[in-house]
Amino acid sequence: MSAPLSGTSTPRETGSAWRHLVALVRLRCPRCHRGRLFHGWFAMSDPCPVCGLIFQREEGYFLGAMYVSYLLGGLLLGAGYYLGTSLLPRWHDHLILLGLFVLYLPLTPVLFRYSRAVWIYFDRWVCPGDASAGAFEKVQAGKRDAQARPASPGTSERP
Repeated sequence: MSAPLSGTSTPRETGSAWRHLVALVRLRCPRCHRGRLFHGWFAMSDPCPVCGLIFQREEGYFLGAMYVSYLLGGLLLGAGYYLGTSLLPRWHDHLILLGLFVLYLPLTPVLFRYSRAVWIYFDRWVCPGDASAGAFEKVQAGKRDAQARPASPGTSERP
């Protein structure tokens, strides 16, 4: 078993499912529940600004978030279509679908953010430790540590 990544050796906080759910809804870090996952509409904070957890474990990591987005979108549109046809039985189906599209389009940034958050939480639930970190995550942690460590005076860095 490999050693934990440097800078990420904080003990894993165990909490109730409610605490994780509240942190997920607030788009917070799955480990510390304090750091924000996003610092803009689409820009992710990587690593966590509070505990240093690297969110993107490898290149292509968020491919799974596309499946989560598809599932969430399907659930929202399916529920909206069912509700629309139930409440407005005299309306044509195409008109209900057009109304759903108009209502759904502004929600795509929110869906993007939550699909990534759900994917990160699911992944950290399945594999919570840093011992399984891939090469990409280890390189990212090394870069982060090198940036955080100031160069000592009188020493020169070799290229």
